[in-house]
Amino acid sequence: MNKQPFASLLSVLDGFVDRVKLNGLADLQITGMTLNSHSVKKGMLFVALKGTQTHGLHYALNAQQQGAIAVVWESDANLETNKQRKTQLLNNLSIPSIEIKNLSTLLGEIAKRYYQIRDNKGQIKPNYGLKVIGVTGTDGKTTVSHFIAQAMNALAVDKTAIIGTLGIGLIDNLKKSTQTTPDILTVHKTLNQLANDGIEIVAMEVSSHALDQGRVDGIEFDTAILTNLTRDHLDYHGTVKKYAKAKEKLFLRPELNSIVLNQNDTFSQHIINKLKQSDSDKECLCYLVRSADLDNDQGAELIARNARFTHQGIEAQVSFSSQKGVLKVGVIGWFNLSNLLATLATMLSLKIKFSDALEALNKVKTVSGRMEPIASKDRLVVVDYAHTPAALESVLKALRHHTEQRLICVFGCGGDRDKGKRPLMAKIAEQNADSIIVTDDNPRTEDPKGIMSDITAGFTHPKNILIQHDRAKAIRNAISQAKAGDVVLIAGKGHEKVQIFAHRSELFDDRQQVLEALQELTV
Repeated sequence: MNKQPFASLLSVLDGFVDRVKLNGLADLQITGMTLNSHSVKKGMLFVALKGTQTHGLHYALNAQQQGAIAVVWESDANLETNKQRKTQLLNNLSIPSIEIKNLSTLLGEIAKRYYQIRDNKGQIKPNYGLKVIGVTGTDGKTTVSHFIAQAMNALAVDKTAIIGTLGIGLIDNLKKSTQTTPDILTVHKTLNQLANDGIEIVAMEVSSHALDQGRVDGIEFDTAILTNLTRDHLDYHGTVKKYAKAKEKLFLRPELNSIVLNQNDTFSQHIINKLKQSDSDKECLCYLVRSADLDNDQGAELIARNARFTHQGIEAQVSFSSQKGVLKVGVIGWFNLSNLLATLATMLSLKIKFSDALEALNKVKTVSGRMEPIASKDRLVVVDYAHTPAALESVLKALRHHTEQRLICVFGCGGDRDKGKRPLMAKIAEQNADSIIVTDDNPRTEDPKGIMSDITAGFTHPKNILIQHDRAKAIRNAISQAKAGDVVLIAGKGHEKVQIFAHRSELFDDRQQVLEALQELTV
């Protein structure tokens, strides 16, 4: 158990040590920190931040009852407008509680101080002794982080772990994660644990929410990667401009050694311009998938050409400066070629030889729920996490290359999320699929019929669309109508194993449903 004196832990704050001593708390030993009152254990420090709905101070009494030894809480104007309530919350506590201005912006440094690791000489290891790679973008974060871990571990040089949507740790032994990027205290605790387990490199998915909320503060990223940027999370950010502004933060961090950008995406040029404005001398490596409609290489150093897509995977010629090689890998979808290049560029930024990196990359496998093919004798059934307009369009266009006859699409839209994308996804499905079934996809607290109404507003010919709220029946309908040479896409949930309703969650795995539907056809 890691113990630290209260005063030492928070000495990063101006004048705080004197305040601690003044309150007679200098010798108080902290055995852990948490933002979640339900996670408190005896001797821990409860950190109460102001939230979008409720201030964490409302949960301080529960934290005390769980064994918290002290509370630090963030100043908040909303609390000041209801001083009676604030006084009541504080008077309920018998443990020390100290107010700190701008606590959320200081928490990264506090967490880093608590979870720091020292070497044999007693010196603090910068960044826990880890190289941390940040992967951001609307789509592809999970795939790229997994590809990086798979390829790096194939080299048998470094132990590489991931932090992301599918879990935390080595890819063959992932521990469940509740968020794409965990809260700031969990992130630092996780990096500490991974370092102590012998991990040397961490590929971390960095969401726009995490960047906006400071969940990666105090982390020193070695490399930042952009997959792409399209419309998403407007329910949180409000506009695409604000969403992009949040993503931008990762690439402007001063500690970065290298930046990997997708030259096929216009946001990359925006990042390049921002770096020039700041006189940044960071190493920037751009990758590009060359296609017939591109008449030049747009300044990219890493380029894939003459790509071939089969049911067995992807093959393409790859060049880096004067070096050339062949990529031949068993994953499907043209956008995965871009994800593979992002991975290769990252390995090159880590000074791995081009030939060695390419050889390792050729060994990577499909990531769970991301363009995941389900075994079928004469038709291809694919489960994918695509839940944004751009992602659905990319997946459908990618699968068209694999389709000999018809392309059948099953999709829906989540409740309590960006409503504006619903008709957009309908339009994209209608333009790119031959047959469409709209179904429920985590309706949450919304009326599924209302979600369907929003979606169908985007169809030009809604009478041609089948609406089936029961997702299991929708999947079976799609597979039963598929013939030899057809491709069926089940989009939206990917790796997820539950269907979320207003007051309950039900076990539901698209992949398992597909397997059962295929088995029923053979009976």
